[in-house]
Amino acid sequence: MNTIKQPKGLFHIIAIQMWEFFSYYGMRSLLILFLTEKLLMTDNHAYALYGAYTSLVYVTPIIGGYLADKYLGNYWSVILGSLLMVAGHFVLSIPSGDYSTLYLALSLIICGYGFFKTNSSCLLGELYQTKEQERCREAGFSVSYIGGNIGSMIAPILCGFTAMKWGWHVGFSLAGIGMLVGLGVFITGRKHFMHVSQPNLPALQKKSLGLPHWILLIVVITAATIGLVLVLKNLWAGYILAIISFFSIIHIINLYRKSDAEDRQKLNSIMYFMLFGTVFWAFDQQGGSSISLFIERNINTNVGGFTIPTAFFQSINPVAVIVGGAAVAWLWKMLDAKSISVRTLTKLNIGLLLLTAGFSLITLSSKLAMASGETTFVWLMVGLLCIGVAELFIDPVALAAITRLNPQGATGTLAGIYMLAGGSVANYLAADIAQLTSIKENAHTGALDLIVSATQYHHVFQSILFVTIGVLILGLLVDFKHRKQITPN
Repeated sequence: MNTIKQPKGLFHIIAIQMWEFFSYYGMRSLLILFLTEKLLMTDNHAYALYGAYTSLVYVTPIIGGYLADKYLGNYWSVILGSLLMVAGHFVLSIPSGDYSTLYLALSLIICGYGFFKTNSSCLLGELYQTKEQERCREAGFSVSYIGGNIGSMIAPILCGFTAMKWGWHVGFSLAGIGMLVGLGVFITGRKHFMHVSQPNLPALQKKSLGLPHWILLIVVITAATIGLVLVLKNLWAGYILAIISFFSIIHIINLYRKSDAEDRQKLNSIMYFMLFGTVFWAFDQQGGSSISLFIERNINTNVGGFTIPTAFFQSINPVAVIVGGAAVAWLWKMLDAKSISVRTLTKLNIGLLLLTAGFSLITLSSKLAMASGETTFVWLMVGLLCIGVAELFIDPVALAAITRLNPQGATGTLAGIYMLAGGSVANYLAADIAQLTSIKENAHTGALDLIVSATQYHHVFQSILFVTIGVLILGLLVDFKHRKQITPN
């Protein structure tokens, strides 16, 4: 049997996604600790700012997807997004930086992410243009996701170590260097992307308000960066999210109105993806916030006299994705060779099952910590491994299906709206959930009561577990109901 080769451009997309994951997760592994330990924010304030940042990171891809579809094309959008993220990380690495520097840096990264995130996935989708290549589309997305997680695996270790050894800002600087390296590798593969959509020069040169649209685009990016500084400073992300969600819903309604029966069925499938993705990521993203502070406070990380930095535990998730991803990619290939097709909803339910298993172990860990204030990291580590593997059955599956379905030719915008639901809304909800774990210092000693802390974490983690069980049951019922209907695979 002839082996179908992946498009040559896949390597360069993997390279830039790997370093984008490195920069984002390297910085994110330090952020909540930096806010609470260096800037001395309260738990509530730190969670709120963390949630504002991580939610807005997934709002801007809607706008970035629209601008890519209308003006820039996916290739140049990825380059522009990378440059903005590099700038943001380097601003964050300024040693004498204050709160204003923090807000500016996060704003630049948010804008950059808007041009990068969904457009890099759409660019990958553009590489599969023949019927033969279509057969290996989902495998390509899975391999790309695994490649990206190599970056997120090594980032917390390297950034966490450098931050511990030489200071917070050195760790942040390393994240920016990684993104710059990825951009360099990506540009060297330009010849493999000559056949993808190119910038719409007539649209860019068209004038509005007396100015060419390319100049207005620069003005919009600058204004957006300044506006985001104010949004982060005043914690207005919820209002921004509500407004964009409203217009996204209107956009989806308009798509339904314009769609025929076939496209409406495709849109229905995408709505399912959004629902599952929102629930999954609202709980998964506890890893960078509440679970991170739970580890810092209630987990004994001493091994042979060496204390493992809390940031290192952010590498568990990508390790699970890489190892589990290799097994999953082999499984899909083997099933495809035997002409066995697994329904998309079934794959999503597998992800929910693994998420439930992960939080059952994390809940157990918090229960054990209630006895003396701390416990071993073994159960929590296994739980994080389960959650990491679960990711393989959520985003790669959903994004591959969206780029294949392409209702009304709105792939970029719909992928952005998926990121809004599974990324922005989920991260905003994740911050609200994390705030339920907020602990205040003892008014007399200025220290945390570790048993009270562990008890609070346990109550929240146990509640998450109960919700995941309920959603999993619902997902199984939906899958069973639609078993005999035609669905994307």
